Amino acid sequence: MGCGAWGQRQDSPGRDTSQSSGRPHPARAPPGARPCSPKHFGRDAMVCVCNATYCDTLDPVVLPAPGAYVKYESSKAGKRLERSQGSFQHSLRAPGLLLMLDVSVLYQRVKGFGGSLSDAAALNILGLSQPAQDNLLCSYFSEYGIEYNLVRLPMACSDFSVRPYSYDDVPYDYELKHFSLAEEDVKMKIPLLHRASAMSRRPLALYASPWTAPAWIKSNRDVRGTGTLRGRAGDKCHKTWANYFIKFLDEYAKHNVSFWAVTVQNEPRARNPTFPQFPTISFTAEQQRDFIVHDLGPALARSPHRTRLLILDDQRTHLPQWAETIEPELNQV
Repeated sequence: MGCGAWGQRQDSPGRDTSQSSGRPHPARAPPGARPCSPKHFGRDAMVCVCNATYCDTLDPVVLPAPGAYVKYESSKAGKRLERSQGSFQHSLRAPGLLLMLDVSVLYQRVKGFGGSLSDAAALNILGLSQPAQDNLLCSYFSEYGIEYNLVRLPMACSDFSVRPYSYDDVPYDYELKHFSLAEEDVKMKIPLLHRASAMSRRPLALYASPWTAPAWIKSNRDVRGTGTLRGRAGDKCHKTWANYFIKFLDEYAKHNVSFWAVTVQNEPRARNPTFPQFPTISFTAEQQRDFIVHDLGPALARSPHRTRLLILDDQRTHLPQWAETIEPELNQV
C-alpha cells in the first residue's frame, strides 16, 4: 500500500466552511483529508495515531488567492495541523493576535525541513508492518503529509546505531581498498530513501554527516569516544579521511542516490567523557578550516560530485566564531 492507495478518505467532521471577513475560521478539511485520531497520555500529552489501517492526512497544499491565507495550527488543546483560512486586512484594528507582514524585508532563504535517517530510525521504521511503514513514510514525505524535503544521513555509525563501525575497519588501509557500505546502508537506509523519494512530489535534498572515522586514523585508536584525526592537515591521515568522503559519495551513487551536501563533522566540539561510547571526532574551528583548505575541499573539487560542503554542524552558539575563523580561508579551496 503506497500513498496513492489511501484512496477514499473521509472529511474531517464538524468543520464550518463559511467565510468571515478578515478573521480565520475553522475550515472543513480539504476533500480527502483525514483528521487526527487522538491518543492521550495524561495532562496535555496527546499524539495522532498512525498505524497500518489509519493515518491522519492533509490534501496537497495549494497557494491561496492573492490577499488570502491558509493557516495550519497545532496546540496543546488538541489541534493538530487544523486548517483555517481568511484574508489579509489593511486595517490595524483587529481583535486578538495581530500579525504584520512586510514583504519588502527579506532574510535568508530557507532550504527546507526534514529529519535524520539514522540506523535507529531505519530499524524502527522497518520493524513496522508494511502498511504501517507506508503510512508513516507518506505522512512525512508525500503531498498528503508534511512534505519533508531534507534528509540527513549519518556516514557509518552514529550514537543512534546498535554497533560501532566504519566503512573501512581494516587497519592502515590508506588507499581505502576495503571501503564498503554497511548492511545498515544497503539493506535499510538506501531502500527507505528510494521509497521516500518515490512518495515525494519534488526531489529530496540529502546531506551526509560523519560521526567518526575508522579507528586507525583517530588519536584514541577507537571508533568510539572522543579523538582527533591523527597528524595534521595535509598529511596521509587527513588525505585518507577526505577521500573517505568521496568513496562514500561514489558508493551511494552506485545505488542511484546523490547528495546535495555533506557536513565536515557532526558536533565537532563534542568532548564529553561522561559518554565514552559516543562516536566522534573532535575539531577546533582552526583544525576544521585547515582540513577543508588542504584536504576535503580539494578532494570534493576533483570529484565528479557537485556536493556542497557545510561547516560546524553543532550548537549554534559556536556559529559566529566558527564562521569568522573558516570563511576567510575558503577562497583558497
